[in-house]
Amino acid sequence: MMRFCFAVLLGLLAVPVLAADQPQKPPPWHLVDIWWNTGQDRAFESYSIDVTISDNVPSTVRLYIAPVGIASLGGTKFYGGIQTLADGYTKRDRRLRKIGPGFLMSMWGERSEDAIRPSLGGFFQSSGHEGDFVSVRRPCKWSKGKYTYRVVRMDRTAIDGRPHTWVGAFVYSHEKDENVFIGALRFPGEKLVLDKSLASFVEIYGPRIPVEELPTVAVTFGNLRVNGVAVENLTATAIYPKGVPDHAEAVAEGDQVLVRVGSLVERTTRKVRLLPTR
Repeated sequence: MMRFCFAVLLGLLAVPVLAADQPQKPPPWHLVDIWWNTGQDRAFESYSIDVTISDNVPSTVRLYIAPVGIASLGGTKFYGGIQTLADGYTKRDRRLRKIGPGFLMSMWGERSEDAIRPSLGGFFQSSGHEGDFVSVRRPCKWSKGKYTYRVVRMDRTAIDGRPHTWVGAFVYSHEKDENVFIGALRFPGEKLVLDKSLASFVEIYGPRIPVEELPTVAVTFGNLRVNGVAVENLTATAIYPKGVPDHAEAVAEGDQVLVRVGSLVERTTRKVRLLPTR
């Protein structure tokens, strides 16, 4: 899934109109990618984005809502979000197993388990089967509601004389007033810079399912903040990848982006400017 996400998100900024009978690729299916532009690269202390989920989604439908669909810190790509059915293992038990609904953050270009800090009771992965990556995963029985996904610069360390920085991921539930620590990953570099181009996505992963079984759900992204400050003059563009079911539509709602999933959409274009609205 890692390599697919990277290729889809970084290679589809200018895509042609797709015929309605375009054959579908195997999952994972990015139903839509929302590309944000914050206007400038910024020294990184924290980055957060709100996501509101309209309905409960069963784990039988493998839905991945990624507020941070792709981002870059000092040139190192990472992403993270909310899944209906996550998996992982622990250092004591290397069996990859399903852990149910949960939160995760993943980073490319690393395999060392020394670069992973799972949370208490959390899980992780280190794999090279789809490109080198490490990941922290935290089981959490989330439900519909509003969440804030946040990544935060933590402590620094040195590896063979080269500086590194730990970055932690948190999810705050507005309904429960609960802050969940997912875990932390070790990024190369000391003075990390957050790239101005960021993405969010909604994805179906796992085995292929009939389009009739896609969930009916609305997902709203918004309130992007860098270092605790709201991003002004934010732009957003929706990209609808080729070869996936045309069952998602993104629209602007004020300064937020609403993604409706579950109904067939007749496309006239696969790239739509959403923000600013005029």
